[in-house]
Amino acid sequence: MSVPDPAPARPAAGPDVTPFWVRSPALVFGVAGGVFLAGLALVLGRPELAVVALPVLVTAGFGAGRRLGGEQVRVVATLAPSDSGRGVGYRTQVTLPPSAEAVALELRVAGDRRHVVVVDRRTAAQLAGTVPVSHSGPQEILRTHLSLLERGGTAVSVPAAGPIRSAVVPPPHLRMQHLPMPRRVTGITGAHDSARSGDGGEFRDVALFAPGDRLRRIDWRRTARRAERPGDLYVRRTFATADALVVLVIDGRDDLASDVTTWGGSRHDTSEATSLDVAREAAVSLATAYIGAGDRVGLRSLAGTARSVEPGGGTRHLERLRSTIASVIPTGDATTAARMPLVPAASLVVVLSTFLDDQAATMAMTWAATGHRVVAVDVLPTPDVTGVSKQERTAFRLIALERQDRLAEMAATGVEQIRWQTGDGDSPAVQLRLLSRPRRAG
Repeated sequence: MSVPDPAPARPAAGPDVTPFWVRSPALVFGVAGGVFLAGLALVLGRPELAVVALPVLVTAGFGAGRRLGGEQVRVVATLAPSDSGRGVGYRTQVTLPPSAEAVALELRVAGDRRHVVVVDRRTAAQLAGTVPVSHSGPQEILRTHLSLLERGGTAVSVPAAGPIRSAVVPPPHLRMQHLPMPRRVTGITGAHDSARSGDGGEFRDVALFAPGDRLRRIDWRRTARRAERPGDLYVRRTFATADALVVLVIDGRDDLASDVTTWGGSRHDTSEATSLDVAREAAVSLATAYIGAGDRVGLRSLAGTARSVEPGGGTRHLERLRSTIASVIPTGDATTAARMPLVPAASLVVVLSTFLDDQAATMAMTWAATGHRVVAVDVLPTPDVTGVSKQERTAFRLIALERQDRLAEMAATGVEQIRWQTGDGDSPAVQLRLLSRPRRAG
């Protein structure tokens, strides 16, 4: 499996932050301690206590008399591929005003993890790190807050918000060698044998020379043996080659994790791949494999959050497909009726869905009934019912039974199925290899 790196992002600078200064708690405690010692020296007649309190009061006086304000802090955040190839790398540049000695920087990264660092002026000018990501697609990567420490430590600034950086994390993809084909290929040229005669394919038959046949295809041995009249010429005919037409249909109406308790939307586990993560991975893997084989691939989305991509081939078209697939996000309302996408004739339709309702299944069966070869890719993670309540367990059993009946009905109407789970023993590559075997007639 290979994970594409996100494209380098341009530096993003938020609006300049004007720090709001307040007296440091250390300064307040110092003043209180100095006043207490001076009062104690006056009451007890102990001049040595006054000598101890004098430096504290003088330092506090200088700090309290300094006027701060009118200075600005500039924070620049940049996202880029990490050096290790895992996650997303970030770089922050904090330009401190002359009155500031250090900065406390709070970084909230993907997964709502918080990191607080206190650095000096030199380190703040170039701070870098890596944010590990568990999901693909659009997401917030970095959120910054900062607080300044004045020289001498007599004042600090109230924490202020810095720039927020988001990115579209591309999904990983698996390498596939054996792929299922449509029932017939209709392209002009490609790597697969079509039903019509032409150049480049396997041997078809031997026939009499006809207008349009090329002289180099004349089979002189067959002509010498089979010619009945003068002028009869026999030519060898081959099957023409063509490319396959594949349409990927992503059901992005919901995004479910393996934890069944999160299916209601109240909680969400961010540490494991969700159904939409699996769908993005499967779609990118299939698009990469088919275009690498010289076929044409298009994209449709049931949720309407991603634009449709018409079938095409080539490296530039593959990059467009990858960026569009990575931008698919859940709609938040899986009960909304989705319009059935238009699919070109003689295409292989690959439907990627959890099949928890009838919409994607009904569309798949409709396409199969109209003559398309349809492959249903089940992207639902293995459900985890640990810790669920009795009511939740009962509801899950009902949903699972309905889903099994739905998958069985799809199989009965000619929709082929695979389960995309890279952790299982039966990997997607093995399942696709089984679907790519030629069918026996009869």
